[in-house]
Amino acid sequence: MRVLQALLSLLMVACSQARYQCPHGKPAKTSEASWLENENLMSQQDDRTPKTPDRHIVNLDLPPNERWSDIGKIYANRSDLIVQYFEDMLPSAAVVAIDKIAKHLVGYKGFGDFGDEMKGYAEALDLDLGYVVAANLVYQLESIGVNCSNWNNTGPTGQCGDDDVDEVFWFESDHYLRSLEDEVKTGYCTSVVAEEAGDGILHGRNLDWNLEEELREFIITVDFQRGGSTLYTGSTIVSFVGILNAMKSGDDGFSFSMDARCQGGKLWSNLLEALAFGAMTPCQHSRYVMETATNYDEAVHLFETGHLIDDGYFIVGGASPGQGAVVTRARNRDVDTWPIDSSDDRGWYRLETNYDHDQPVPTADDRRTPGYANMEAIGKEALNEENLLEDVMKQWPTFNPHTDLTCIMSAKYDIYDCSIWLDAA
Repeated sequence: MRVLQALLSLLMVACSQARYQCPHGKPAKTSEASWLENENLMSQQDDRTPKTPDRHIVNLDLPPNERWSDIGKIYANRSDLIVQYFEDMLPSAAVVAIDKIAKHLVGYKGFGDFGDEMKGYAEALDLDLGYVVAANLVYQLESIGVNCSNWNNTGPTGQCGDDDVDEVFWFESDHYLRSLEDEVKTGYCTSVVAEEAGDGILHGRNLDWNLEEELREFIITVDFQRGGSTLYTGSTIVSFVGILNAMKSGDDGFSFSMDARCQGGKLWSNLLEALAFGAMTPCQHSRYVMETATNYDEAVHLFETGHLIDDGYFIVGGASPGQGAVVTRARNRDVDTWPIDSSDDRGWYRLETNYDHDQPVPTADDRRTPGYANMEAIGKEALNEENLLEDVMKQWPTFNPHTDLTCIMSAKYDIYDCSIWLDAA
């Protein structure tokens, strides 16, 4: 506990040396939707090419510090790019502060076995432990103290009542600062779960993290195994022990993806919450769910519960009719669970971007309305893996210049197909 308190002190000192008046003002419900109508940006999407992520195995029967060793050794010769990723995505003082106390921080109870996994991963990658710890806190540390939007004057839409929007202490990563000036004003993801005519559930997700192209090569697919068999398959990025989306196949199987909610947030409150309750990052909590839940209902319950360092949306799909939901989470409570509902004309699917489903979206980032329209154009009876990909996930603006990864998943049909998107030559 004293170590985390020391981390807070170090970061607060660093932050006090770089104070910025929040340029965003109060969150705005509407803003000019220029990027959504930009034909030049739309045309750029036509020339992007998909690449299948490298696939690896993590043996969960091994001691935690050995589970990622084989993967780490494969990528160790490119560790300079990993360091570049850390330093781009995180404020430099945050990296320095964490590096000083990382060997203590990995013992924090919220990390559990993940702390030892990070130790082993850092050794295999031949990196300082602080970089790996920082990478696993990237969502928490990308912008310290930010309670305005992730981009200028467009959101969130007042849905995060726990946060004080007048916070004025800013300390940001280079990636974050570029995002503020980016022509594309998107949030972090789109996910959809839907019933199809064969009574299965299809699950699509786009990850809009806006990574540099050479860093997208570090997005990997991992088969997490026990007893020589795959327990579930997930997507992650090298050095990261959490998962971004995953699927456990079978009649009792389920899939999940995670979308960001309430971008920014109060770092101090988030880490103090972790200090008090042993909270997990959402990506680490997702691994806990995938390794603990034995069916869809258990998975939804586990996503609804537990202390998290960040807010988030967990989009969950099962293997049977009606098994699909969006779980909206605050750090310490379930805000709302929005299930598939056959009594609703639009209830055969649930599509989530980065805003609470019962709240309006900012016009500068309205990926929801075209997403709904594309799903309705297909319809439940015609929906399949191919048209979910081609006619929804690859359609503007769901698919945009920030989209790094697209996945189509189905527990019933044992589908886990992912593509990294590379820029035009």
